[in-house]
Amino acid sequence: MDAFITHFGDWLLFLGLIGLGLYTMRVIRREGSTFREESLPHQFHALNLHVPKWWTQTRADSDVIQFERTDTRYDWWARFTLLKDTRLLTDILAEKVERDELDYDRDDVVIETDPRVLFRRDSMRGCAVVRVEGKASQRIEDRIYLDIFLIRPVGMEGCYLCESRSSVLNGMVEGPYFEECLAEAELSGG
Repeated sequence: MDAFITHFGDWLLFLGLIGLGLYTMRVIRREGSTFREESLPHQFHALNLHVPKWWTQTRADSDVIQFERTDTRYDWWARFTLLKDTRLLTDILAEKVERDELDYDRDDVVIETDPRVLFRRDSMRGCAVVRVEGKASQRIEDRIYLDIFLIRPVGMEGCYLCESRSSVLNGMVEGPYFEECLAEAELSGG
């Protein structure tokens, strides 16, 4: 009992940190269950996105928008780019991988090209798409988690490059929301 009284301030600090940790875990867990109801619509050219309300738009050019979590210290961003490139999506992807000096882990990479698997909305199911997701090394020194979607709607001259980049650990935090954002995407005439 004397140890408790002697170190009362230390115990109070310890219990406060545990309480703060439990509160943070509750908030993060709640984000997953409220994503759909609380996501915000965002129009990017003809692509209608539903982005989590906790993403902050940090860049808005005519052909690029970027979101980050500014309420945390996560090493993460999601970027959506409209490319005027008419080449095959696989050629665009190969050039990006080479230009960004990416080396995906061969045993931990997922490649998908079926829009029926990736998208829920009928307007997206006819799109040509290439998705590559997994851990990679960038420029040999940086370990990252990268999710890349290249999407070409029917009749479109260019394509959309959608990417989520984070440190390996943070990819597991925001990555599922990025996937959900694109799974719920729709096309409009805009």
